[in-house]
Amino acid sequence: MKRTIYTALIFLCVATFWTTVSIAQIEEMAIGKMFGVGARTMGMGGASLALSDDFTALYWNPAGMAQIQKFEMFSSLSHNTAIADTYFTGDTAKTATSRSQMRLNSIGFVYPFYARRGGWAIAFGYNRSQNFDDQTAIQGIDPSTGTEFSGLAIDEINANSGGIGIWSFGTSVYISKRILIGGSLDFWQGNSLNELDTTATDIAGIDRELARFRYQDEIDREYSGIGARVGLLAHLTDAVSVGLTVVSPVELGVDEQWYQSTVAVYDDGEETNDTVTGVQAFDIKRPFEIGAGAAVKLFNKQLILAGDVQFTDWTQTRYDPSPAEDISEDNFEEFYATTLQVRLGAEYQIPIIATHIRLGYLRDPIPFRSTQVDTHDFLTAGVGKIFEDSLKLDVTYVLGGWAQQRNDVKTEHLTHRVFASAAYRF
Repeated sequence: MKRTIYTALIFLCVATFWTTVSIAQIEEMAIGKMFGVGARTMGMGGASLALSDDFTALYWNPAGMAQIQKFEMFSSLSHNTAIADTYFTGDTAKTATSRSQMRLNSIGFVYPFYARRGGWAIAFGYNRSQNFDDQTAIQGIDPSTGTEFSGLAIDEINANSGGIGIWSFGTSVYISKRILIGGSLDFWQGNSLNELDTTATDIAGIDRELARFRYQDEIDREYSGIGARVGLLAHLTDAVSVGLTVVSPVELGVDEQWYQSTVAVYDDGEETNDTVTGVQAFDIKRPFEIGAGAAVKLFNKQLILAGDVQFTDWTQTRYDPSPAEDISEDNFEEFYATTLQVRLGAEYQIPIIATHIRLGYLRDPIPFRSTQVDTHDFLTAGVGKIFEDSLKLDVTYVLGGWAQQRNDVKTEHLTHRVFASAAYRF
């Protein structure tokens, strides 16, 4: 009976400790984590609000779809490799891990119609906007003081997988010779799986009874929701254009299954365990997102320079109801911040070989306020080739790196992303 009570206490301490050191319960998986859509756009750092002249306009700025004058079939794949080096502060020994995943990034079509003022188009398809595929691991002696884990040897792996995609139906039309408006109805769908596996061993004999324990925590979620976005694109001159988008609030429904287990092994060889499972459902109410961009075409439109900013006040996010007793419905006001995403890009056309080369920069701030982040920047480079004025192939490479710290644990992230897109117009 004494051992059972002791195991239960360990379970509570472990759950409390590792949700603050590793992934805090108050940090929401589905917030932030913009992955990128389309090889051409990502080659320019995601700067597309004032361009949006292929299928991915359905995601970036639906107003731009009416610029497409031929039926377009579009598809895109992405490959992501996430590398993480994790260590306890004050310890130079790093634990390295990585996770790679190839996924469908986009698929859909744009169908144009003739209109008196210049054009009208409809589009339908899928764009995968958020990615959760990453992994961290740590091994070492916990340097904290005054906790149940101080001085214990920790061996942990924390794996995440999944993402959120958007099925959209949209339309766009010229309302004057130089101004287009458009919108889309968006159906959000996705899933996430978080698997935390931690073993703590008392190699220094700190505890008089406990030899080691293992804590496992698994959270499996399904997401669904409905939203909308509207866009405006204005060609101020033949060389200068501006774009504006507004993404509506989305009530993202979450169906969650969770599992927690603690196994304790004592010095005398006795083993006890405690397991808890459960299910719950709640909503995440995402706020408005507002984006604005500009593009300039130079040297007979051979060179394009573009830039976007996107503003989101994540403090307006709400839970309904709260997902846990220690998390309030307005939890985001305390732990989240407003973000200003910056996207810059350039594209140069080599007319003799009908090839485009691209460079870009993306800054995507982490909205979680208590996470100390050194940098969160991405550099992009891409190339595109047009064949017989109908088939266009684009490939882009994205390199990003940032470091973040929670309590006594610091993680240095490096991500390699490759986007490959194909568009056929006829």
